[in-house]
Amino acid sequence: MSKENSLEYWLDYIQAVGPKEIDLGLQRIKPIYEQLIKSKIASKVIVVGGTNGKGTTTEFLGQLLVSKHKIVGTFTSPHLFNFNERIKINGKPVSDESIVESFKLIEESRGSTNLTYFDFSTLAALLIFNKSNVDYMVLEIGLGGRLDPVNIVDSDIAILTNVELDHQDWLGEDRESIGKEKADIFKLHKPVIIGQHEVPNSVHEKILETKNQTFCVGKEFDYQVDDSNKKWTFTFKGERQVSYADIKLNSFSVSSISCALAAFCLLEEEVSLDMDVVFNSLDLKGRCELIDNRYLLDVSHNESSARFLSSFIERNFEDGTVINAVFGVMEDKDVNSILEPLATRINKWYVTSADIERSMATEKLGDIINSKYPKDMELVGSVKEACMKAQEETEEEGLILIFGSFYTVSEAFPALKLLRSVA
Repeated sequence: MSKENSLEYWLDYIQAVGPKEIDLGLQRIKPIYEQLIKSKIASKVIVVGGTNGKGTTTEFLGQLLVSKHKIVGTFTSPHLFNFNERIKINGKPVSDESIVESFKLIEESRGSTNLTYFDFSTLAALLIFNKSNVDYMVLEIGLGGRLDPVNIVDSDIAILTNVELDHQDWLGEDRESIGKEKADIFKLHKPVIIGQHEVPNSVHEKILETKNQTFCVGKEFDYQVDDSNKKWTFTFKGERQVSYADIKLNSFSVSSISCALAAFCLLEEEVSLDMDVVFNSLDLKGRCELIDNRYLLDVSHNESSARFLSSFIERNFEDGTVINAVFGVMEDKDVNSILEPLATRINKWYVTSADIERSMATEKLGDIINSKYPKDMELVGSVKEACMKAQEETEEEGLILIFGSFYTVSEAFPALKLLRSVA
């Protein structure tokens, strides 16, 4: 294979030709989208926005629809290991060849237009889904909503999982501002699913403006968790009543799964499910993923996701369990808000930095932790080395928590593979 036909070459290329900083906006991508795709791609398009839980909601809804023998394209970001994870058909990553073919077509069509990495990625996914004649598309918003490339698509259902503080540099300093950006995925007269009990007023204002039929958690759908029996129940109260009882509590967010179930009830007439089969078909790494009851990996990188991680630990581990943490985040994160829900449970920190330019420097991260939560701490040059040290120094019955950015968790997996092979 020539270099120009390899996915690696094209990923380097689209990174190099695009703006170096995040550059939000639809003015670049929309004309190219309209040039390349002339008609509606799928019978139904669902977009998933929010601060946390978007990936879980997208993947689970995709698998719910696959269980009903539909052809489903899902688009998520970022990826943990391979770019192909972002673009799946019926839960399977698409081939390098199909992505490269799409990139070439976009490159031929863009002329002098300066597309971002995310523009290229989104257009490639849409081209692949169009060629594959999918029945449904479930598309995760990458950042915000109003100016995210996914928002060029005229969706049939919008899901807003929640609105919390994250990416304030681009979306605004408070929940009202962020909610306004995220709610701009709502389309005129199209159903909207809200997965948070209290959303900002800006979200309600957008609903009034776009005259959406809303399905809100606590009203049109709801869930009840039975912690003692590690089960939960989902109910949907739309035009018809749907209920799923005795769902096993697992590592996935009940709130995110409920959003997916609400959308499924709106989309499908026949809603009987074997929930275990759907859960077993999910391929979601790094979401409260517990390996060998020894390593817990999670991509918590804001306050809301850290609270969920803290609740998962509280539910699954005794108070006296020794927990040592490998931790690394991106430069733009509010570290204190991530630490606050978890700090009292951590015995020792292995502070590190993933091998990417946007990672927060190890020394800076260590200073932040030490200034507020002075505990046993070690600065470690790489994620791999941090995992090795944590393994050496954590007692046999202890837990090694590896969390922070997607990049931190991604770099931990090869280290864990090595550790488990010699255990």
